[in-house]
Amino acid sequence: MSRYKPFWQLLLIELAVLVVLVVSYHFHLPIGCPFKMLTGIPCPGCGGTRALMALLHGHIWEAIMTNPFSVLVILFAIIAPVWQFVDCYRNTKTLQRAMTSKWPTPALILIAVLVLANWIWNIYKGL
Repeated sequence: MSRYKPFWQLLLIELAVLVVLVVSYHFHLPIGCPFKMLTGIPCPGCGGTRALMALLHGHIWEAIMTNPFSVLVILFAIIAPVWQFVDCYRNTKTLQRAMTSKWPTPALILIAVLVLANWIWNIYKGL
């Protein structure tokens, strides 16, 4: 059972975050962005909670238009526990190696460009 520990830890963290977001949404509790509160400018992640809620309601296009980069992060958050479970089952560490290995410079540049483009999108929309 100890080889499944990383899977369960990751899954419990994700479930806890999901519960907080769903409860906050259901009871209309404000989840504010500290960056936006301090600067008045939306951060690259602003709208991520709304994108998640849109996805949970099956509104994929609305989620993409709200915060495209958050949709990618949410997809990874869905894939990661499955990947981690397969790693645990096979007794491999491919997810850990993928996340801790040195990423090629073009991949890092692409991620930086996507985050910057998402940030510009959020500012343009006036989130």
